[in-house]
Amino acid sequence: MTGRRRTALTTGMLVALAATALQAQPTGLLCEWRADNPAVRDSHPELLWEADAQVACQVQVAASEAALDGACHWDSARIDTRLPVVEYAGPELAGGASYVWRVRTWDAAEGEPGPWSAVARCTMRLEPLPALRPHIRYFVNFGSPDAQMMAERYDASFRPEANEIRPEYVALRYCLMATMVIPSAKHDDLLAWCVEEGLATDAVPEGMFCHFAQDTPITLHVGAEKAENPRETRTIPGWDPANDRNADGIVDDAEAAALANPQATARRMSQARIPVYYWGPPRDDYVLNIGHADYQRYLAQRYMPDNLAGGYDGFFVDTTTASVPGARGAGVVEFPSSDPERWMREMQMAMARVKIALPDSVMTANGWNATPFMLDGTEAENWLNVTVGLSGVEAKLRSAMQIDARGKIQLLQYNPIYDAERSTFGAKVPISLERDAIYGLAAYYLCAGERTYYGYGRHPYGQATSWYNAAADYDIGEPMGEFERVVIEQSTGVSGENLLANGDFEADEDVDGLPDEWEIVPPVVFDEQIKHSGERSVRIDSDSVAINNFSRGWVELQPNTIYTLSGWMKTEALEGGQGAQLYAYEFDGAQGAGISIVMHGTNDWTPVSQVFRTGEDGRGRINFRVYGSTGSAWFDDLKLVEGAVAPQILLTRWFFNALVLVRPGEPALGWGDETAIDYPLEGAYRPLQADGTLGEPTDAARLRLGEAAILIPAE
Repeated sequence: MTGRRRTALTTGMLVALAATALQAQPTGLLCEWRADNPAVRDSHPELLWEADAQVACQVQVAASEAALDGACHWDSARIDTRLPVVEYAGPELAGGASYVWRVRTWDAAEGEPGPWSAVARCTMRLEPLPALRPHIRYFVNFGSPDAQMMAERYDASFRPEANEIRPEYVALRYCLMATMVIPSAKHDDLLAWCVEEGLATDAVPEGMFCHFAQDTPITLHVGAEKAENPRETRTIPGWDPANDRNADGIVDDAEAAALANPQATARRMSQARIPVYYWGPPRDDYVLNIGHADYQRYLAQRYMPDNLAGGYDGFFVDTTTASVPGARGAGVVEFPSSDPERWMREMQMAMARVKIALPDSVMTANGWNATPFMLDGTEAENWLNVTVGLSGVEAKLRSAMQIDARGKIQLLQYNPIYDAERSTFGAKVPISLERDAIYGLAAYYLCAGERTYYGYGRHPYGQATSWYNAAADYDIGEPMGEFERVVIEQSTGVSGENLLANGDFEADEDVDGLPDEWEIVPPVVFDEQIKHSGERSVRIDSDSVAINNFSRGWVELQPNTIYTLSGWMKTEALEGGQGAQLYAYEFDGAQGAGISIVMHGTNDWTPVSQVFRTGEDGRGRINFRVYGSTGSAWFDDLKLVEGAVAPQILLTRWFFNALVLVRPGEPALGWGDETAIDYPLEGAYRPLQADGTLGEPTDAARLRLGEAAILIPAE
């Protein structure tokens, strides 16, 4: 018996070894897009390799080859991913130090990994980003051709002229990887390249576009994306190859008379192209197939290199979403729902190919936040405005700090309030432009880090350089720590009748494993081990960016009445997309409702709240969900009560030369003097004004909702 068992085990081992031997060894190892990179400037670099049929990988980083077999600096363990890239996520890598790394992969979900790759090397050369001022980095999106003005105000923009005056100024070329306007110079260049490569004769190959898989209504601005332009709904016919039975690329009259799929009525594939942003005439804007191999080659070999000419240091890439832009959840021919992460994966690989071709370029993207990050940084367009409530502000600050800690460049754009000349899309609230300007700058200071830029102005940016936040020029010094919460009027907790049925998720009378009184959209489960109180919480585990699970509870509230939604949330490794969310929704005419409480990253149990005022319609719903993100989120002890019962909280941060105070707004409660509270100061301080001057000394800060102060010690 023992002999037979020994023989069986030996045979099993031989089979496993044979399977391992068949797996190819990873090759082509690159750290931050270079082999044996001697100057890595990212504290959390991307590590890339070539592998066949990978479904998982493991990366090890160590100070020496000998240490790889025992004392690794970082061991990723197995990561289930088809991407041959990871972002370093271990202990801090020391500036000037050299490291070695290797990788192995799995080509099947089960079984043993393949052999380790050869060892690659890298050396850290971490350097601070250049800046005009010691305390802030300032950017503007499109900027001005006035080179002197740009050089004297800004550290980065989408214009190159200031580079001749200040070489350290960062000029980013605005470009689009995932969309294309027709007609445009990009379209003409892509067509010319396709002709040169023998891919086309008179039109861009239709396979380079994305197409709806079924008829889909879409509402867009007409002519251009402007607030004053009308919006129009049109139905885009879907394309299904099954309708083209003779495979000639056209659904002829006979085929159209008996469609295999009557939900897809396009006669030509081009009719099913996905539009984005606006309708023509005079121009149309379409979503491109970012996974098309030849299109990726065009980006890396021609489009991006050619766009670096003329003094640009790198790129800003617009429209970089986690799923197909413009699709709005509808089916897409090129990115079927059976592989929900394919768009993100292809976007990452397209970016990787560009970075390999242009490793010295500074590459950022609008709204990009993924793991691995792939790019040098991101812009948080519409990062913040004064109407965002406390929980929303705190979530945005935490997210910004986490991205900065990952060593990524970050462009944080504050959206000013409405002004007919400056910001036609801005929020219409009864506060002054000067008050709003200080609020935006102070909010940035709460999370400012070594790689974080501040921007003031919003789409369409036409007037962004005609006004300037001069207070940014005042040197407030280095931060003395992270931002803190200060409770001014302590609340004993949200009191009163909870209008939200089963908000603590304890009831499950039908024993279906889901909380009663809620419309639950998977994946939501009970968690009896991790909870804020009681017997359980609810948990959402997401392994796909395609997640969007509106779990909701309906309520009937009084019209024109203030309510407070509160609860506790916890997250773990929640990356990308829109994060974990709790919010009041579909209360028509409400103030302060909508998506406000959002979390990313890893956070312990955190109290959150949202105050809103109903309009004439008191029927709506309370939603919790994870949207477009991977990771885990927990929700517990949700309450909805009448009245504004949240504590009064200031967000504060000390700098060497200043104290920064921010009191987030609550639109439902107003903005006037009746909302003011006093915060005593230890000594006399002078408030910094929007024009850069200092006000009279004071020993107390009086702040209304949606107001901030940057206080300088009086001499």
